[in-house]
Amino acid sequence: MSKRKVTAEELNASAWAAALACSEVDEVPAGWISAADLAVRLGKSSATVSNQLSRAVRAGKTEMQKFRIQTPRGPYPVPHYRLLK
Repeated sequence: MSKRKVTAEELNASAWAAALACSEVDEVPAGWISAADLAVRLGKSSATVSNQLSRAVRAGKTEMQKFRIQTPRGPYPVPHYRLLK
């Protein structure tokens, strides 16, 4: 049995690509910040801040939620944090 190559027209690749590409981004509410932004503001490395945030979430001091934001790779869910009162 020979396998015939499917053409782009038959596959309608551009229609599939458009349907599968998610271009929606979330509006990040006030009070939420990403680990990368917090690291810049605190003058610490991203790794240090990420470790500290993980401990703070486990301790119940901060809350984490993912928001889809525009990244160089396109829209992507990125964890954001806020202090609990």
